Amino acid sequence: MVAGRSGSYMDSEALEWHPGDPDVLLLLAHATGFCKEMWRPVVDSLREQDVAASALAWDVRGHGLAPPLEMPVSWWTFGEDLIEIIRHQESRGRLPETVVGVGHSMGGTVLVLTETLRPGTFSGLVLVEPVLIPPPFVRNPGLGLAQGAARRRTWFSSHQELTETYLAKPLFQRWHPDVFRAYLDHGFREAPEGGLTLRCKREVEAEVFTTGAECGAFSHLSELEAPTRLVITGHSGDLAPALAELPEAIPNAATTYMPDQNHLVPMERPDLVAKEIKALLDRPT
Repeated sequence: MVAGRSGSYMDSEALEWHPGDPDVLLLLAHATGFCKEMWRPVVDSLREQDVAASALAWDVRGHGLAPPLEMPVSWWTFGEDLIEIIRHQESRGRLPETVVGVGHSMGGTVLVLTETLRPGTFSGLVLVEPVLIPPPFVRNPGLGLAQGAARRRTWFSSHQELTETYLAKPLFQRWHPDVFRAYLDHGFREAPEGGLTLRCKREVEAEVFTTGAECGAFSHLSELEAPTRLVITGHSGDLAPALAELPEAIPNAATTYMPDQNHLVPMERPDLVAKEIKALLDRPT
């Protein structure tokens, strides 16, 4: 067991099941600082596109209703957790032959680590701007996202103040309304002193950002055998140089470039992410 891992996911509130075709299962992995419920609009869009696959989203450790994340942080922890979730589904007869991993940012990395630990887990992958950093595989406490997370406001007096504060920021104004609502409803909890506070503690979020490259997931990309759809946007920020290397580094990868979108495309355009999932499922076999 790697550092940072205690507590079980079995029969946990950290799991959200979307019933559908029992022969196809989508495993939906969210990005750092967010929560499983933010995948609901993607699932809704899949249904609108006549994709009936069942889906399972989960809160990554330290997020949402998941078990706590202990220090020191290792992203391999998240892969081990997903393997536990998968084995539990298998024990309940809910693991079909076709299992597709869909991951955004950190979530995409979690899927790569899971496939490394348990080869053959996935029939296909949809990786939306995954955090797959070339060497050196070291901590990066100077990363802007880590520093920003460490300064994140943690407490709000009411849901109204929370909503007004976030809606005042242009970034959140671009989000799909259902994604925004899911984040406010499930990314925060009641604070002991009253008001609302972050479910993903800012020190946890900052440490997860800091350790993103350290796991060395990039070095395992050549081992991937599953067909993969890679999504790269035109506004990826600090991640852009690493993303530029992925089309050549990932075997069997079909790359979709979205020049007018940004790193948070699942939050702004869940329909586009659903379209990529559908394209993978519809591929000739």
